[in-house]
Amino acid sequence: MKQADDRIASNLHRALNLNSKSCSSQNRKLHLVLDLDHTLLHSTELDHVTPQEEYLKTKTDDHSLEGDVFMDSTMITKLRPFVRTFLKEASHVFEMHIYTTGNRAYALRMAELLDPEQEYFFTSSSRVISCNDHSSRGQKKCLDLVRGCEDSNVLILDDTREAWTKENQDNLIVIRRYYFFKYSSQTMCLNNRKSLAELKTDENDYLEHILQLLKQVHAMFFVHKLPNKNHFGNDVRQVLKTLRKRVLKLERL
Repeated sequence: MKQADDRIASNLHRALNLNSKSCSSQNRKLHLVLDLDHTLLHSTELDHVTPQEEYLKTKTDDHSLEGDVFMDSTMITKLRPFVRTFLKEASHVFEMHIYTTGNRAYALRMAELLDPEQEYFFTSSSRVISCNDHSSRGQKKCLDLVRGCEDSNVLILDDTREAWTKENQDNLIVIRRYYFFKYSSQTMCLNNRKSLAELKTDENDYLEHILQLLKQVHAMFFVHKLPNKNHFGNDVRQVLKTLRKRVLKLERL
């Protein structure tokens, strides 16, 4: 019993003295890696906009970064509902990074739409990662490219598990894909189902649920003691295992 108590005390002491390199101990922040497409937004080529979606071309916010529908000469983008509040609140407890398999020009343009005041992703060049940072074509995403974090203090939010190396999938929360337009590419479409854009409706509070889950992971990481366990949670992967049922429920919503 004494050995167990000593071990718990030792773990608590270590958790309360987290290395500043592995997590921002002074501001008690973890790291959060965010996918773009179908996670925070949905983009499609203008040529793929259906006749029932054409009305959106008159509702785009070309001259303002405060709206949620944007269009350039080739593409139209819709931000996911609640995403601005999501980013604002998440920024209080996470150092956030964008990681997309799109190219750098696209990644930076989307980051600008999501972060018009340059508060989240433009504090350093390492906050936006694209396929241009990969060493080879078709390379899977990996946390090795996310600077300033360790595997124990970083969460990933992405709609595709297979996009990540197997070693990093324990850090991953698979988010429900956000389809607003009929098409996202030639290979991914809604077939005979009407899109949210065609129905002139949108997703409700899904990102809000995800935000609450992220806050819970953060709280458990820094409170340290996991429910019904005899050890302390100084590793987000262990916290996610404890919350796996809730995570799976959100993945299936």
